[in-house]
Amino acid sequence: MKPSPRIESQDGKFSFQPFGRVHLDATHFNDDKFDHSSNANFRRARLGFKGKLGDDFNYKSEMGFGGEKANFKDIFLSYTGFENIDIKVGHQKPSFGMEQNTSSNYIMMIERSSPTNAFTRDHEIGLNVLAGGDSWSFGVGVFNEDGGNTGTDDDEDITYDLRGSVNLLALGDSENVLHLGAGYSHREPTGSVRFRARPGAGDGSHLVDTGNITFVKNVSVYSAELAVIYGPFSLQSEYFNANVSRNEGNKSANFEGYYGQIGYLLTGERRPYKGITGNFGRVKPHSSFSPHNGDWGAWEILTRYDSTDLNDALSGIMGGKMETLSFGVNWYLTNHVRFMANVVNADSDLNVATVANDDPTVYNFRLQWDF
Repeated sequence: MKPSPRIESQDGKFSFQPFGRVHLDATHFNDDKFDHSSNANFRRARLGFKGKLGDDFNYKSEMGFGGEKANFKDIFLSYTGFENIDIKVGHQKPSFGMEQNTSSNYIMMIERSSPTNAFTRDHEIGLNVLAGGDSWSFGVGVFNEDGGNTGTDDDEDITYDLRGSVNLLALGDSENVLHLGAGYSHREPTGSVRFRARPGAGDGSHLVDTGNITFVKNVSVYSAELAVIYGPFSLQSEYFNANVSRNEGNKSANFEGYYGQIGYLLTGERRPYKGITGNFGRVKPHSSFSPHNGDWGAWEILTRYDSTDLNDALSGIMGGKMETLSFGVNWYLTNHVRFMANVVNADSDLNVATVANDDPTVYNFRLQWDF
């Protein structure tokens, strides 16, 4: 399949290429204690442009329109003049979290895991330095973090993020992957902070929620990553630990979360892995969907377990603990069209922030396409 059209100068130094994605979701909640809203909406609808601005400068500008709201996504200028180094300035994702830094076009389940939702962050304005090779990656950056800052101070939060990874099997020139990674995020808030997560759906209530935590000195979040690709089998897992240091005599708080997910491509494809970024890539079916030719695309089955614990009795912060068990099927009709179906069983306990012991089942469906 040809890439999207691109306009390029005669010398190849300047270019303009449109791109976009649409994620159309339908979600049904089998409610327990709380009435969650079943719905159909555009989870993501994005349109952007990217290209070159001379020998060593690239640009990307992307807007999102999902959920009937307009917002900035990737909007940055990058300098690529140094070998194996990319310096980005602008609106982008911090270098923290494997699942968070894998494109939503390529993630295994419809929604990222609950601990990823709780402990990582989306796009922020900042400076990010990315380096990498065939078997390793490293990123470090500083960001102006204002998401979740509920203080009245005019200053916005500053965060420092770093992440590194290595594919141990690449040293032996193997097609299989054994990914190990780690990350650290240091956040200096000027107001309160908040951790919360939904049960595997883009819409609906947060079943775990600390509420606004006040008198915060700083926040440190640590992560560890493990991923394996062996033929059509893939495994991905992350662990997060967040320490909230507080002042004025308030006790510090500690929260944690983890997930593990496995997938198997029934039609024999291999989930792509990019060692230079430490992230998964686009699954490409051996044969695109074409019934009259007897081709039905690629099929994948998968499951995930995750746990998000936002309770800390010593600090008096009881945001709740949630565990989810999810099952899913992915149907890759072409390189750029995918249908997804997930069932998420949620179990939340001791959640005084919202509703105690709310255990809904979520049925989630997505048709996505991109160019």
